[in-house]
Amino acid sequence: GVPRPKFQPQPGVEYFLNLSLRTREAGPGLPKGHVVATEQFRLPHGGELAAGPKAAAQALTLEDGPRSIRVAGRDFAVRFDRSTGALDSFVYGGRELIASGVEPNFWRAPTDNDFGNGMPRRLAVWRQASLYRDLKSLTARQEGPGRVIIAADYGLAGGAAGQSLEYAVGGDGGVDVSAKLTLRDGSKLPELPRVGLKMALPAGFEKVQWFGRGPWENYRDRRTAAFVGLYETTAGEPLPYVSPQEYGNRTDTRWLAVRDGQGYGLLISGSQVFEFSAHSFWPEDLTQESRGAMHPPDVPKRAFTCLTLDHAQMGVGGDDSWGARVHPQYTLPAKEYAFTFRLRPLLTGDDPALAARTSR
Repeated sequence: GVPRPKFQPQPGVEYFLNLSLRTREAGPGLPKGHVVATEQFRLPHGGELAAGPKAAAQALTLEDGPRSIRVAGRDFAVRFDRSTGALDSFVYGGRELIASGVEPNFWRAPTDNDFGNGMPRRLAVWRQASLYRDLKSLTARQEGPGRVIIAADYGLAGGAAGQSLEYAVGGDGGVDVSAKLTLRDGSKLPELPRVGLKMALPAGFEKVQWFGRGPWENYRDRRTAAFVGLYETTAGEPLPYVSPQEYGNRTDTRWLAVRDGQGYGLLISGSQVFEFSAHSFWPEDLTQESRGAMHPPDVPKRAFTCLTLDHAQMGVGGDDSWGARVHPQYTLPAKEYAFTFRLRPLLTGDDPALAARTSR
């Protein structure tokens, strides 16, 4: 057997054992030290953090105006646009963290496999739902001095579906975003390309660090070779395909930090593992009306960091590229989905791993 390394597990910390099998000697076609197989095992160590004493809630002020709703606390303020319902400003320490507001997102740029199996036409209703929403209501209520709840409700797909976003703003500067997708009884909607949110951070917020699968892109049906670990990249990673399409996704993410060169930025964690991408394009930017209609130079980069934060995204398939669909276990059937993300500012010198553990 393989001897298990000895260590003192810390509460709230996950541990993994990575194994690799390498050749001892050179052989036909294989050099010495060639990796023949690898595997990762999550160890049954660590545990939940013990509940510590709660800090006194900092008082929040709520301004409910005709054009926006603003919630302010010590050193921070968040603002919601009354016309769209979006969280479109998050100022902490006098600096803006959001370039484009938090919005529901159900569409991915079609891959070559998607074009082959007719996905752009078959799932077009979810592209429209990502572009056009009917804001039904935007309400604000104060729950004690250190907690404000903002609730936005949207109609989607001609009323066949609904999306609610509830923002719990805390006196510590954290914002919990709880999303729920519902379907009207009897609606016959197709499977979803993805279930999640999108938002953007200002130019300069390009240092991406995450605890999840990596370092390369990975998807629900293309992830076992991407081990869980702590990774870093730059948000401007180039489009790697000759034909513009979905790319750069990472699965099984525990937390994500996006920061500028001074270490200031935003920490995103989930109620459970999530998926994300961070680059210079929105899904719509990478969407071609027909395969081969565009090439990478035809896609202008955005002047900010685009984030997709997914509860889940369907797999990429690939049994063939001219008709085979994604296997059923890797699709997202039309049903109710609910998930929560936590947004928390990061200051220079903050440890995102520690911040993620202590902000649960």
